[in-house]
Amino acid sequence: MSVSGILPVNKPEGLRSTDCVQKIRSILGRSLKVGHGGTLDSTASGLLVILVGQATRLSNFVMELPKVYEAEVALGRGTTTDDASGETTERAPWGHVTDSALDSALCAFFGWRMQRPPAVSAVHVGGERAHAIARSGRSVLPEAKPVCFLDIARLTPLDENGRVRFRVSCRRGTYVRSFARDLGGLLGTAAHLSGLIRLSSGPFSADKAKPAAELFEMTREELAAEMIPTPALRRIFPSYEADRGAYEKLSHGQKVSLLGLKRRLPHLAQPLRGRVIVASEKIFSVCAEARRGGSWELAPEVNILIEGDGE
Repeated sequence: MSVSGILPVNKPEGLRSTDCVQKIRSILGRSLKVGHGGTLDSTASGLLVILVGQATRLSNFVMELPKVYEAEVALGRGTTTDDASGETTERAPWGHVTDSALDSALCAFFGWRMQRPPAVSAVHVGGERAHAIARSGRSVLPEAKPVCFLDIARLTPLDENGRVRFRVSCRRGTYVRSFARDLGGLLGTAAHLSGLIRLSSGPFSADKAKPAAELFEMTREELAAEMIPTPALRRIFPSYEADRGAYEKLSHGQKVSLLGLKRRLPHLAQPLRGRVIVASEKIFSVCAEARRGGSWELAPEVNILIEGDGE
């Protein structure tokens, strides 16, 4: 039986994303392609989107989806990793910080800004992963890069231990650990991320995903039944119907005109930045928009042919 689709997993704290992928692959078959749509630190819990079979080609597409987290920030201590797993780098008083000061500081993060990733992270520095450099005892300072915060809301008052929780909505490449560190700096103290839960990625949510431990106990057939098949994604994301003419062009890597394509409604997800989906029971195509004269053309970036779906 051919297996392909998206598997939302509710990952517990302490489990690495790569270990989760390997466990799913061991159940489905070692020859099958299995990946994920954005890593989740082992110190964090919540949604991990697993991609199986031809759906692994949607990795970049899924990574671009906006993410929502619940984050706990602890004031008064900075760490080597910017979260609770690291060694203490500094301690600073935080008694002067108020809820009002926290809310005011959040204004500095909204929208696009430059952010320096944690020293212990997967970003490349001089051809090596930053975490590999840091753990070898060498000094590393990743370069700041542009990130985007869509929304940040304080969920709780600052407690007697200097801890406060936020809901953070952001785009690809944003480190919530760095947000905690930088928030401390803006408040005139030190801070680190003491807890993180990924609540959602686009239309996929942790509360609708089965726990990893439950999925790991399933058979291959049971696990396959839990997946969202690729054709079903056209009912989730904003999309256009691929008629016979559009199918023929897209399947050969050719552009199609937006004019005349039928919009599929309703859908569950928000519109995608600069991308349009054209799909049918036979094809799922993620296209880039390009203006040509007075109309728009759609150029296929990812084509998944559903008919005869295989690995």
